[in-house]
Amino acid sequence: MKKMILLLLLFPLLAFANMAKPWIDGSEHSVLFGAENASVTNETIDIHLKYEPVDHYYFATYKIRYLINSQQKQTLPLLFIAINLLDKKAITVNSRSVAFRPLDFEKENYSFIKKTVVGTFVKFDVANEIPVNPNDLIYFSADLEKGDNIIEVEYDALMRFNTYGFVTNYKLEYSIAPSKFWKSFGPIEVSVTFDDKLEFKKSNLGKEKGGKNTLKWTITPQNREDLKIEVSEKTSFISKVLLALGPFGISVIALVGMFFFHLKLMKKHQKKYVMILGIILVPILYYVIYFLSFDLINFSLGKKHTKHGYVILYAFTFPFLLLIYGLLVWFINKRRKAKSENLSKT
Repeated sequence: MKKMILLLLLFPLLAFANMAKPWIDGSEHSVLFGAENASVTNETIDIHLKYEPVDHYYFATYKIRYLINSQQKQTLPLLFIAINLLDKKAITVNSRSVAFRPLDFEKENYSFIKKTVVGTFVKFDVANEIPVNPNDLIYFSADLEKGDNIIEVEYDALMRFNTYGFVTNYKLEYSIAPSKFWKSFGPIEVSVTFDDKLEFKKSNLGKEKGGKNTLKWTITPQNREDLKIEVSEKTSFISKVLLALGPFGISVIALVGMFFFHLKLMKKHQKKYVMILGIILVPILYYVIYFLSFDLINFSLGKKHTKHGYVILYAFTFPFLLLIYGLLVWFINKRRKAKSENLSKT
């Protein structure tokens, strides 16, 4: 505990906290909950990332196509989770538009939904369920013909993204756990298309294929609960170097350079005021460079301003740096003088 308190006193930057939420939640959505007498032979997920110019963020347009094989002509009740989706939503079954149905727990029982006094839950299986708002569920009936059928779902969804930091990172998540409710579920083909201002970071889907702005994967839903893809704002090589260093790294490099320059001046001009002036100026310049480096990184990214919490509190470490730097320079200068005196005696 004492070590932790000391660490926080020496480096208050580590203890900074943002009062505001440092990210925006994304939408939560899923594969259709199905039935044991019909099979999904193929699912295609086309995701286009689009820029919202007013509020300055990217959102995702999903176009999902299910190829469903039914053993007989039947009407299936289908459901998918649609938490925090944007207004655009459309479903077609065999090219015919389908209207959403409101959930009525008093008149109908739903195989995938459980309502209790505690709340409403979507059941993934016997052991797993998630709490939901009934208004965040899209429920509809699909009139399936015997043989192959095509269900297409289109909607706009938010991606989770950070509101603090130099670069905005976006995360797409899509639950494929409901695939276990179908009689069988074939491969899922995923494609993500984005503009030149974004770059792919990582996914949990294996090695991607495709070109510069469109990436593709083919996966199977077995033993996988969520599809996860991350992209971020594209950065130049110089920006990547500056981001890797960060303001702290940039200022530390500058501090090391100023330290050796200070020692060189002290050796050349063996005056006490050179040592004292350097002890005062070097720590001050360190903090000036630290705070200016935020603007430097923003400039390399083509941004005017980014949020970083209460970084101004880092200035409170100045007395500690001043003390440590002063003692270090004084000690080096003292040893240098002692060595010089010993040489002169011999």
